[in-house]
Amino acid sequence: MTELELNNSDKLRLKNDMKLSLILGLLFTIILVTIVAIIPGILFFFDKQPTDGFITRSLYILGGLSIPLVGISWKNVIKFIDLKKGLKIRFISMEYEIKKEKEETFIIATDNDNQKIKIYDNMETYIESPKPLIVEMSKLTKTLLFISHDTDNLIEKFEIEND
Repeated sequence: MTELELNNSDKLRLKNDMKLSLILGLLFTIILVTIVAIIPGILFFFDKQPTDGFITRSLYILGGLSIPLVGISWKNVIKFIDLKKGLKIRFISMEYEIKKEKEETFIIATDNDNQKIKIYDNMETYIESPKPLIVEMSKLTKTLLFISHDTDNLIEKFEIEND
């Protein structure tokens, strides 16, 4: 395995990964705050005052339901660190196999410490087994950036044909 600098397409792929999860996290937060804020609004509309401790209970509910958001944010922080460090891992595998486990598809490179790399479903049709496989991943998050037998990125081919 060798470390290389991220190129512009790799940086763009990591940024797009971060954008999607940030947008989803923001929408989730807005929906949560809206739901918790609607309850006192409805009570106020019917001339009812919230009971003692309503704000505390609301904060507990917001905190409890925001735990998944913390996990999403943590992954984005690690992707951001990958982006700032600007390094990726590249290795060439001569011996690998493609396996499906629990409805997910993996490439298991047996000659590189049994690296387990998650790929898109149905992407195995683009991979020709007897040829050596070149794989590039981000260093910390192990986000797949490049997979090929030569210089053509099979990830981009797959994404273009499946859009």
